[in-house]
Amino acid sequence: MSEEESNSYVVLISNDNFRFVVRKDVASISSVLRSTQGFEEGKTGQVKLDMDGDILECIVEYLYYHFKYRDEAEFGNIPEFNIPSHLALELLVKADFLDI
Repeated sequence: MSEEESNSYVVLISNDNFRFVVRKDVASISSVLRSTQGFEEGKTGQVKLDMDGDILECIVEYLYYHFKYRDEAEFGNIPEFNIPSHLALELLVKADFLDI
């Protein structure tokens, strides 16, 4: 990966050390992730988050889902985003923290 390509991605790291490489424009849907760019995380390109890997995986999937369908919201042609019921409460708390 070239330096320019690596600068367009951020690595989200769960507390159980799962790593997710996410495009910065997708990650910036979250105001919390967007604001990390001015701190140490912005220099390293890595953001450590206090959540398990299965929760972070679902968050990343939602960020890409939101990014993909952001222009279609006004037309109402958006498929349902399925959330595993056993993760629903914790996802709600983490999504609120990340402001997504």
